[in-house]
Amino acid sequence: MRTPSIPSQLSSVNPSGNTVATTTASPAGTPTHALSAMELALRQARTLHRAAKTGTLTQAMPAIRRAHNAGVFAELALSALYRQRHLLQRKHFLRTLAVEAGFANWEAYLPTLRSQPPQDFAHYTSGREYGYPNAWFSTHAQAAAFAQARGGKVVYYGQQAMVVQPEFG
Repeated sequence: MRTPSIPSQLSSVNPSGNTVATTTASPAGTPTHALSAMELALRQARTLHRAAKTGTLTQAMPAIRRAHNAGVFAELALSALYRQRHLLQRKHFLRTLAVEAGFANWEAYLPTLRSQPPQDFAHYTSGREYGYPNAWFSTHAQAAAFAQARGGKVVYYGQQAMVVQPEFG
């Protein structure tokens, strides 16, 4: 019979000496891994890419719309991009995330990702960890104003945002 382990913390250090991630052992002995900002961005790009390539229409269109709004295949209409979604590659979704963060391209975004702590990139969450209902806004500015007036945490989803109540954020 396997006995539960005591939680422990270990730090992963990259060659430049920065702490990248923390690994802990859960009570069941299963290791958990706190992701770095870079890993969170890569995971989000992978999720968007999979949804766009293999998802149903309702799964694919939000990812394709985000990429199209970021200028990926801007010469194609959105409906044409959906029909030609086999053209989409992971690099297109990495560029999408960079543009949404205010950078010209993925290469310009990399230094920020490497230097920022993962909690600064909490907007790369699935949203499933938050309760319902939440206040949704079409712009980040509207969500920030609402959060400042009534409290809560702003979570970004592409060009949109939602405000999560303090007990969930």
